[in-house]
Amino acid sequence: MKIAQLVSPLHAVSPSSNKAIYSHVSALCDGMVARGHHVALYGAGDSQTKARVKAVNPLALHDSPEISERQRAFYISLLISKCYQNSGKYDLIHSHFTLLSSFYQPLVKTPTVISAHSPITDDIKPFLLAHKDIPYISFSLAQRRQLPELNWYANIYHGVDMKKFAFNPEPKDYFLYLGRVTEDKGAHLAIEAAQLAGVKLVIAGPTYQNEGYWQTHIEKHIDGKNIKYIGEQDSQSKIAWLQNAKALLFPTQVEEIFGYAMIEAMSCGTPVIGWNNGAMPEVIQNGKSGYVVNSVEEMAEAIRNIDKLSRVETHKRAEMYFSVKKMVSGYEKVYQRLLDDKNFKRK
Repeated sequence: MKIAQLVSPLHAVSPSSNKAIYSHVSALCDGMVARGHHVALYGAGDSQTKARVKAVNPLALHDSPEISERQRAFYISLLISKCYQNSGKYDLIHSHFTLLSSFYQPLVKTPTVISAHSPITDDIKPFLLAHKDIPYISFSLAQRRQLPELNWYANIYHGVDMKKFAFNPEPKDYFLYLGRVTEDKGAHLAIEAAQLAGVKLVIAGPTYQNEGYWQTHIEKHIDGKNIKYIGEQDSQSKIAWLQNAKALLFPTQVEEIFGYAMIEAMSCGTPVIGWNNGAMPEVIQNGKSGYVVNSVEEMAEAIRNIDKLSRVETHKRAEMYFSVKKMVSGYEKVYQRLLDDKNFKRK
């Protein structure tokens, strides 16, 4: 197959990216190339991939301070336009823009499939509904509840590199919160649960000082011993913290589409204690690879019971459902089904 992968040029596609979309696209591109397909990546010019890079700017826009916000929008439109101008070279286009590529898709004969990485908020729903017949790929069945009217063509869970996020049977004596330190991600709830259970908690992730959340809810609890903050980690450091944690605390207060950190933890053998929102019950096998909870008290109780879970079984669940190999196979089958589908054949 000849496949065009289309992703925002804000950040570079790379296997070591801390941005979930860009590491995901990296694994998908490299996996498809390894299977003998011809893949072109429309994205940032400094992307690291086995696919052929087609760019309109040499560096990721986020790393180009000389480019204004207005110009960034133009570069993004230019990239999408370039992809669709070249659409005749490809059997299909896989877009990782939730909405923008929808405006171009009706103008060409090459079929488009869209992965909806961003939350489907009320302000974009009317525009998505205007293009609801395009095939969409969900990352969880929970995601489809955001807009059931879309043509959800397939559901494919994210995949993690099992060798990179290697299994560790012997964790150290701490629990881990990994992600943005914001109210909607529930960092304060992780602290409350850890304090209630009497365990050590390490917090890793970016903070946003101008929001006031850090100063009001987090900073006063950081003592460097029981509650420790280590900042945002690079890819390699993140893996080590995941491998050595007794469990990952995931107290998100929003309807998560998926939650990449959960399968990264599980690949390491580290169970996940997640709030009962969005895709949590799909990813976590309650009582086997972690616990799904509804309150701080339940999270604290799950922390106390973490040794009842098997790190071997946790790793096996990741291997069975959330490996890169399984993910790439899923996309390959969907691509072929799309090309065989008479509803989307070139006219």
